[in-house]
Amino acid sequence: MNTLLKLSVIVSLLLASSGVGFYYAVYLPRRDAQLENERRQEKAQADAQKRVAQERSLAERKKAEQRQAETKASAEAHYQTCLNKANMTHESSWAAECKRLAEKALADHSECLTKPKLPKGYCDAAYRLRDASPGCVLPQKVATGLDGDLSEARNRCQRERRAALQ
Repeated sequence: MNTLLKLSVIVSLLLASSGVGFYYAVYLPRRDAQLENERRQEKAQADAQKRVAQERSLAERKKAEQRQAETKASAEAHYQTCLNKANMTHESSWAAECKRLAEKALADHSECLTKPKLPKGYCDAAYRLRDASPGCVLPQKVATGLDGDLSEARNRCQRERRAALQ
């Protein structure tokens, strides 16, 4: 019976040790490998999501920069158009004043010549004919007023530009 008991103890120890051996030699390495594989997959998925988020953020930033550049370009174009219009208005107003003053001087000179008691030399001296070209010299008061209007129009263009860029 001793032998049978010894044999059964040995078999029980072998069975128990084979279970422990299987657990440590086969089950744990497989489980660890599976867990490691899952961790790698989770990390790869997290990295991919991070890259997608970064790319999306970069794309949004580029869109915002593009919109800002387009807004700036539009504001600059509008500003240049506004300045050109202000300059053209100034030049046409200057030319109109030159023409108006020349026509008035001519009318006054002609009226002076129609009066019988006044000599032609007096009319020529009193009502000198003026230059009617757009680049004529205007009286200081008229020129200052036109230049002030131009300066005001340029300032308005600048304010509109600033407002568009904000």
